[in-house]
Amino acid sequence: MAKVKLYRDMYKEAKELGISFSQYLEKVDPSEEGSKLTAFERHLKDQNILTQSIVGKGIVASKVEAFYRTEESKVLFPEFINLTLRESMIATSILPYLVAMTTEIDSNAYRTVYCKDQPKAQKKKRVTEASELPKSKIITAENTVKIYKFGTAIEASYEAIRRMRIDMLAVHIRRIGQQASNDEVEEILAVVKDGDGNSNAATALKNKTLDSGATAGTLSQDAFINFLLEFYPYSCNTLVCNKVALVQVLKLLYPGQNTSQLVTMLMGGMALPTKVKMPQGFFNDVTILYSPDIADINSHAAIYGIDSRYSIEKIVEMGSSINESDRFITNQTEVLTISENAGFSKMFNECTKTLEID
Repeated sequence: MAKVKLYRDMYKEAKELGISFSQYLEKVDPSEEGSKLTAFERHLKDQNILTQSIVGKGIVASKVEAFYRTEESKVLFPEFINLTLRESMIATSILPYLVAMTTEIDSNAYRTVYCKDQPKAQKKKRVTEASELPKSKIITAENTVKIYKFGTAIEASYEAIRRMRIDMLAVHIRRIGQQASNDEVEEILAVVKDGDGNSNAATALKNKTLDSGATAGTLSQDAFINFLLEFYPYSCNTLVCNKVALVQVLKLLYPGQNTSQLVTMLMGGMALPTKVKMPQGFFNDVTILYSPDIADINSHAAIYGIDSRYSIEKIVEMGSSINESDRFITNQTEVLTISENAGFSKMFNECTKTLEID
């Protein structure tokens, strides 16, 4: 049973604390130890709002108009939109494999922070007593990171949306979230390759430069290994490939296998070759991702390599999706805008490289 009365300014108070509405509810109305429900879920239950149908048990989700019954139930609607959108963006996308950290901001402009090391020639292998240590300077980026709106709008009469089942609305939100995450991935890949506007485009490498004996248009083993070693002292733990490059990488890693055998092996239906482990991680546990947004380079298939631990920072404008859904339920408009205001910056440029299979 919820003990706190809900009011609209809770969103403002949560924003001032730099936390989500759900976190704020847990702070002011904490769940009891062992409770299976979050504070937000308890308030949904108190307002008799069922968000999901369970056909086998004869349980039918409430209509969206359940969020309109009381002033307290109205407060829950924006957070329901926000949670459903965020969950869908993570569940069906390669986005989580590309982002090292997420920073929430309270404006639409952001300058990221970089660590600028001294040139290698100035670094000392050993520092004698009273000598100066090599320096790594933390600086603010010259140009701000661009924030974009990712999402779409549902255009329908106010009454039509009110009479829709909540789980049907959730299906539409999840579909929007999936497309928004795909759009964000496209933007991330552009930042990996071309930088975030602060002169930090990825180092561009070529198959035949890394292996002069490579066959034109075919990724060679030497070139692939040399590409991974180019990340030292970091580790290329993530490869993003387009269709042609993905097939070449898989055939290189598992030679002598046809396409169906490769698929069977990757699904776990066949034992993989003996694994040799190198503790530095150059060749172990590489995540291979497919994206149609990897454009050819000079009409050649391309691979983007990153060390996902240090490469991409996601910047999210706090409460952007909440404000729009709150406006819909308050003003009774005919367009429900579901989106996330976000941008991406590159933290350590040496952790991103591209490989052109020339």
